[in-house]
Amino acid sequence: DKVSTEELTDVNYGKLTSKISEKALRYDLTVPFARYVVQHQNEIEFPFKRYQIQPVWRADRPQKGRFREFYQCDADVVGSTSLWQEIELVQLYDGVFTNLGLEGVTIKINNRKILSGIAEVIGAKDKLIDFTVALDKLDKIGEDGVKTEMLEKGISEEAITKIQPLFNFTGSTLEKIEKLKDLLQNSEEGLKGVEELRFICENVQALGLQSALLDLDVTLARGLN
Repeated sequence: DKVSTEELTDVNYGKLTSKISEKALRYDLTVPFARYVVQHQNEIEFPFKRYQIQPVWRADRPQKGRFREFYQCDADVVGSTSLWQEIELVQLYDGVFTNLGLEGVTIKINNRKILSGIAEVIGAKDKLIDFTVALDKLDKIGEDGVKTEMLEKGISEEAITKIQPLFNFTGSTLEKIEKLKDLLQNSEEGLKGVEELRFICENVQALGLQSALLDLDVTLARGLN
């Protein structure tokens, strides 16, 4: 059937959908999870946890080494703001990689509040996404590449100078947390992020991991936009 001008004008999606496409491939596991929770919110107990492993598909042009079809492994918690959920997820990663027999695994962790705080103290709060997207590329394009991209996005040289310590951020996780506390002393949000990370890292350390290491990576900012 052809799509009539009348249908297009009325934007009648109910009639249009079957004519454009009868089926769609699953894009990810997050949207179906959100739909399930909303649909069954009166039947499930919160916090609600589930894991799901299935193939998903992306229609965009994949970069080298990526595929349009791939397996996604999701583990989610909904209905709780407790930091103990974060600790449990770190333990979950550790348990999975241990059971797979993979050695030398490092689990990297960061906190969005810390990134927001850094952007605030260097005067680039209005460019948070540009700042974090550039910083996230440190392992790919190096320090000079990150600085160049930040300059191109309108972040000042003065601001970039203030974050110089982030480019050589070494030490144990708790030592890094102390360095961040000094850097973020003028940011309420940033300090809150520091204390959240401290709670998670100290408790993970106290409980112990089977084989993985937990490391604070301040450049980890995937998907914040």
